[in-house]
Amino acid sequence: MSYRTVMAVALQGYEAAPQNVQAVLQETLVECLRAAARNADLDAEHWDGQSSGSGRLVVLPPGVSAEVLVGRFVRELNAELRGRNRLLSRDARTRMRLAIHHGPAAAGANGHTGTGPVVVARLCDADPLRGALDEAGTDLAVIVSAFVFRGSIESGMTSLDAGDLRRVRVPELGEDGDAWFWLPGGPDPNALDLEGEAEEQPPPREPPASPP
Repeated sequence: MSYRTVMAVALQGYEAAPQNVQAVLQETLVECLRAAARNADLDAEHWDGQSSGSGRLVVLPPGVSAEVLVGRFVRELNAELRGRNRLLSRDARTRMRLAIHHGPAAAGANGHTGTGPVVVARLCDADPLRGALDEAGTDLAVIVSAFVFRGSIESGMTSLDAGDLRRVRVPELGEDGDAWFWLPGGPDPNALDLEGEAEEQPPPREPPASPP
């Protein structure tokens, strides 16, 4: 079993949509992922994906880094959604949650095995991410694991500023339940009033001490 970049994407509000609308949402999901991958110079035809109707879990090929997904792929996916939703009412828009992680993953007899797919699926379904997308009204909300945040974002490997993301707890992940999310093109996630999350925010960082 090797370590791979994994992502999960889910359609917000899919479960409550009528059957004919669900069919349209599924088509839009597939088309948006393909377009975003193509525009980010990624070959989606070779992605190892697992569909669930309301979403898709993908184990990326070796060599596809989390930095590529966090950066260019997210920008392209957000642009694709924004273009499709531009003339639609809020209730008719396609809105997505995207989770990104890096961990052990392999193909199994009935889907993917390893902690990587488990973690990314739980991140994508996290209540804080669902709540943030509803409150902000944006097209896309993106959440990353602590591994991706610290190794790719906080370390400066992407164009994102670590301070632009909000830390939340995902209890389903146990002791390693820290995760960070942002809303591409949307409001500051730290300004959102998320139920049950006020006490989870880290204390403000102390400024570095001046040298003697």
